[in-house]
Amino acid sequence: MSEEIEAPKKRIKWTTDKIMSTSALFISVISLIALLYQSYLAREENRLIQKQQSASVLPHLNQWFSNNSGQFKYIIGNKGVGPAFIDEVELVLDSIHKFDNTKDLFRHIFRNTPGLDTIPYRYSTLVKGFVLPANDKIDILEINNRMHIGPARRALAKQKITYKIIYKDVYGSKWLLTNNNQSGNPTNIPIEITEED
Repeated sequence: MSEEIEAPKKRIKWTTDKIMSTSALFISVISLIALLYQSYLAREENRLIQKQQSASVLPHLNQWFSNNSGQFKYIIGNKGVGPAFIDEVELVLDSIHKFDNTKDLFRHIFRNTPGLDTIPYRYSTLVKGFVLPANDKIDILEINNRMHIGPARRALAKQKITYKIIYKDVYGSKWLLTNNNQSGNPTNIPIEITEED
């Protein structure tokens, strides 16, 4: 029976140099972890600041009718706190006729609808490239004669007009205002368009 002789285990001799280098390595790892965590916090803070800045200049388009003082108006307004840069206008009449601005739409309606062809009206054009400042509005259709308001409203109510207005805020975020409720969203509530849309 032979006895195996175990080799003596090597022991680390802790000298001052080894203690200092191990401590330096440990402190470096801790510093790296702290730096990575600080970077993460800084990114989160920047994201929140950007969101806050974006909200501080957020446009909010809306559309409504006004019928007072003997005037009828079809209005699109910006009730937000920043300008709305109109990026796209799509107007569809009776699912057939497509227009890229309000002037051509109302010109077509008033020329081709019996009873409307004799009614005087004024219009403003909402078109791609238009900038609607905060708390401002555009009267895209205006009828000023009391006798013409009733017939014009009835004739316009019979028209099936769907609209889609895409606009941007100053940071380039896109928003959609539409009366086409296929997405289940109520009319006049802008929807943010994300990159996936």
